[in-house]
Amino acid sequence: MNKDIGKQQSVSVIGLGAMGSGIARTLLAAGCEVSVWNRSRAKVDELVSQGAIACDSPLDAIQANTHVVVCLTDYSAWQGIIDANDLTDCFDGRCIIQLTTGTIDTVQAHAAFIEGHGGRIADGAVMCYPRDLGTETGSLLMAGPADVLKECDPILRLLAPTWTNLGDDIRKPTILSRALMVDVGMSLIGIVNGVAIAQAGGIPLDVFMQHTENVGAIIPDEKIRLIEAIRDGNTEETQASINAWGEGQKAVRSIAQSLGTNLVFQDAVKMVFEEAERRGLAKKDLAALAEVFAPGS
Repeated sequence: MNKDIGKQQSVSVIGLGAMGSGIARTLLAAGCEVSVWNRSRAKVDELVSQGAIACDSPLDAIQANTHVVVCLTDYSAWQGIIDANDLTDCFDGRCIIQLTTGTIDTVQAHAAFIEGHGGRIADGAVMCYPRDLGTETGSLLMAGPADVLKECDPILRLLAPTWTNLGDDIRKPTILSRALMVDVGMSLIGIVNGVAIAQAGGIPLDVFMQHTENVGAIIPDEKIRLIEAIRDGNTEETQASINAWGEGQKAVRSIAQSLGTNLVFQDAVKMVFEEAERRGLAKKDLAALAEVFAPGS
C-alpha cells in the first residue's frame, strides 16, 4: 500500500473540465489534499478558492502526489500534454488513475506506455453526472492489475462508493461504457426525434411529455427482459415480433415523412429491420436483433 493512501488522501487531478472539476471537488469535500492542473488557469484558481493546491505545470501535478487522476476529453489531448511538457520519464513510481475517454487501441497503448515507464495504471470510465460523484448513484467502471485496483480503492470509493471492478482486462471499462452509451444515446436521440415529430404535427410538448412518461414506464422492465432473453438464447417467445415492431416503425417513418421532418433517424432504424427480415428473423422476438449486430454478421 502506498504511503499516500492513508487517513488523509493526497491526490493530483489533471484536467478540469466539468467531470475533472467534479472529481476534484468531490475529493476535496471528502477531506483529501488535492493538487490540480489545467491548461486554463481560471479553472485552477476556482478550485484553489475551494481548498485545492495549484500546480503550474502537469509535471508539478505528477510530482506532487503518487496518485494522479487524469480526466481529459480524449487520449490525443493527454498525449499532447505529455509531448509538450516532456513527461515521458516522470511516471516512475506513479499510479495513474486514467478516466479519459479512449478507444480500445489507445487504452491498451497508454497502459503499456505507463507500465513501460515504471508507472502503475488503473483505467476507467465515469458513468454518471459530476453531481452524482461521491453519492450512492455515482458510477465508476475500473480495470487494471488487482494490486493496483486495491491500492486505488480508497480513492475510488470516495468518487463512487460502489465502483465496479471489471478485473485486469484494461479494455473492459471502455467497452462497457460505450455499450451503455448506445442505450442511453439512442434513447435520448429517439426522444428528441419524437419531439420533432410531435412539434411538426402541432402536438403541445406538455401533452407529449405526459404521454411519453406513461409509455416509457414499460422500458426498464423490457430492457431487462431483452437482456435476459439474449443471455438465455430465448428469442422465440414473444408478445410483439420483430415484424410487428418493424411495421410500427414503418408507420412512424410515414408520419415523419408526411410532416416533412428529417428521416435520417427513421432510415437507420429501417435498415436494421430490413436486415433482420433478410435473415429470416421476422417472427422472432425483438431480442433476436442481437444476431444482426453480432461480430461477423
